[in-house]
Amino acid sequence: MDIKQLEPKEKVITFFGEIKSASVESAIKEIAKINLTDQAYARQCAQWAAENTLSPMPVSLTPIEFYLSTCGGSCYDGLSLYDVIEASKTPIEVICARKIMSMGIIVALGAKARKGYRNTTFMIHQVSGVSFGTLRGMEETVVEVGRVNKMLFDIIKSKTKVTETQLNEVIQQKKDWFISADEALELGILTEIL
Repeated sequence: MDIKQLEPKEKVITFFGEIKSASVESAIKEIAKINLTDQAYARQCAQWAAENTLSPMPVSLTPIEFYLSTCGGSCYDGLSLYDVIEASKTPIEVICARKIMSMGIIVALGAKARKGYRNTTFMIHQVSGVSFGTLRGMEETVVEVGRVNKMLFDIIKSKTKVTETQLNEVIQQKKDWFISADEALELGILTEIL
């Protein structure tokens, strides 16, 4: 029986550009494909152990390297990618390059290991959007935008050292909060600077 794990070079995903339906779908397909291959590898290892009357041992999987550079994009699409990264059985290391802004930070926070290059810039701001239609429809949109903004800020608070006070300041001052790689490391947005 030939048991072989994917080579690290086969576990590289690049995501450069806007977070939108098509780009997120492509990234999720790649993550799913690698997970399926790794699960088959783990089953082969367990089968080999059983055939050789050995106790099954946990399989150590090489991580997916997910290179990320984005100005942000769709909250819903970004949240779906965040969920898939967080739930991946194969560990994922997000490697932040150039700019990780808006929804990009949420996507990165899906991974336990978040590495970034020294000259990467990060940015947090509140959700923005445009609404047209009836007054009632626009009111419903405002409520939904508030709900999504709370979800995003809750993720940031739970996965980093960014405080409620800091996030409230972003909202009250209606500002984009730009963060250097060193600050991102201090705030727990990054786990390592490359």
